Amino acid sequence: MNKEIINKLIIFFLIPVSLLIFIFLVPPFQKPDEQPHFEKSLIISKGYLFCKKKFNNTVKLEKKYIDFIKNPYLDLLTHGKSSKLPLPVFFKDLFSVDRPGQKIDFNIDHLCSFPIISYLPQAFTLVIASLFKFNPFFSLYFGRLIMGILGYFWFLYLYRKIVDDYKPILLFAFALPMTLHQISSFSYDVLHIMFALTFFVLIINYRLKKRVDFWQHFKLFFVLFLFLGSKKIGYETFFLFLFLIPLKIKPMLILSSIFIPFYFLSKVTGAYDLHSAFSNQIIFPSQQLNFLLSNPFNFFIVIGSTTIHRIGFYLQSMIGIFGWLEYGLDPLSYFLYGLFFIYILMNFNLTKKYVLNKMKNFLLFGILFISYIYIILLAFVFNTQPGTLIAHGVQGRYFIPFLPFIILFIIQIKNNKIFQKILYYLIVMFLISATIYSVINRYY
Repeated sequence: MNKEIINKLIIFFLIPVSLLIFIFLVPPFQKPDEQPHFEKSLIISKGYLFCKKKFNNTVKLEKKYIDFIKNPYLDLLTHGKSSKLPLPVFFKDLFSVDRPGQKIDFNIDHLCSFPIISYLPQAFTLVIASLFKFNPFFSLYFGRLIMGILGYFWFLYLYRKIVDDYKPILLFAFALPMTLHQISSFSYDVLHIMFALTFFVLIINYRLKKRVDFWQHFKLFFVLFLFLGSKKIGYETFFLFLFLIPLKIKPMLILSSIFIPFYFLSKVTGAYDLHSAFSNQIIFPSQQLNFLLSNPFNFFIVIGSTTIHRIGFYLQSMIGIFGWLEYGLDPLSYFLYGLFFIYILMNFNLTKKYVLNKMKNFLLFGILFISYIYIILLAFVFNTQPGTLIAHGVQGRYFIPFLPFIILFIIQIKNNKIFQKILYYLIVMFLISATIYSVINRYY
C-alpha cells in the first residue's frame, strides 16, 4: 500500500469517522471543561460579551439552560468514573420539545477571564439553534457538529496549501485522537489548535520564499494575534518569537520591536485576572512563587521532578486520554500512533532549501524549551497546592500546538552532528534520572 493511499484513508475515513464518534457518542459535558465552555458560548450568544464588575456578575438565562447545565446524571458522569449514561432518561431529554420558559439569574464570575474570540463560532451555532428552537441537548450536539465540520474543512484547506514535503507533519498533528476529540467540542481548543496549524503552514511556506512582502508579514501577525487571543495564558513565550523563524535578522528586530509592546498593551486588561489568581486561598500562588524565588535550584527541582513524573502522561494524553482524564485508548493504538510519528521522522529527507541555519535551530529549540518550562512553572504557581514539587494541571493536549514545530526541530537536527549529540545526551540523562527517581520515590 503506497503513501498516497494511506494518506487518503486517514483524511477521508479515519478523521471523519473519529469526528462523528466524538461528536455524537460522547455525552454532553464529558470533554475537558466543556460545561464552562458551553456556558461562555451561551452567554455570548445572548449578547453578554464582558463582565462589568469585579464580583457578582449575573445575567438572565432561560431556566431550561440552567437545568441542562445542572443535570444530575450528566454531573454524575463527570464525577463518577464508573457511571454509565441512563439511555431511557437521556433519549427522553434529547427529544424533548423546546419550551421557552422563565429566565433566572446566573452568576458568570468564573467565565470572565475566558477569551471571547475563542467562542464566537460556538456562540453563532447557539444563535442558529435558538432560531430553530432546538432544546439544550440538541443545541450542544449541533454546535459540536458545526465545529467538527469547520475544523475538518479548515484542515483540508491547510493540507492543500502547505508544501508537499510537510503534509505528513500537518496530517499527524490533526489526526491525533486528542486533536479530533477537542476539535469536535465546545472548547477554545478548536480555534486555538487550528490557529496553531495555520501559523505552522504560514511559517513553512514563507520559509521557502526568497522575499516576504508586506501582505505576508500582515498574515503572520494577524494569525499570531488570533492565536494568542484565543487562549487565556501559557503560550506567549513560544509564539511571540516563533514568527521570526522564516525572517532575516533585520525584519526580525523591527517586527519584534513593534509586536511585543503592542501585544503586552493588549494584555493590560487582564491585570485583574492575575490579581484574582494570586489571591487564591486554596492554591496560594504567592507562597508557591516565594518558594521558587527563595532558591534558584528550586526551579530545576520542580521542572525535573515534573518532567520525570509526568512525561509519560503528557505523551499519552497528547495522543488521547478523554473525558475528564478517566479513559483512553488501548496500548496497541498508542503504539501505532507512535509508529506513525517515527515513520514521519525517518521518511523525511531535508533538501537544502528546507534547512534552517544554526542560529534559527537554536532559536527554535530555545523557544520550545523555554515555553515548556514556562507552562510547567505557571501550573506550579497557579494550579499546585503547596507541599509537592510536581506541577499539577498540565495535560498533553496543551502541547498539540507545539507538535508540528517539535517535529520540525527533530527533522532539522536529524543530520546535524552537534544537535544529535545534544539530543542523545539529553535522552540518556533523562533515562538515568527517571531510573533514579523511580527507585528513590519507591524506597525513600
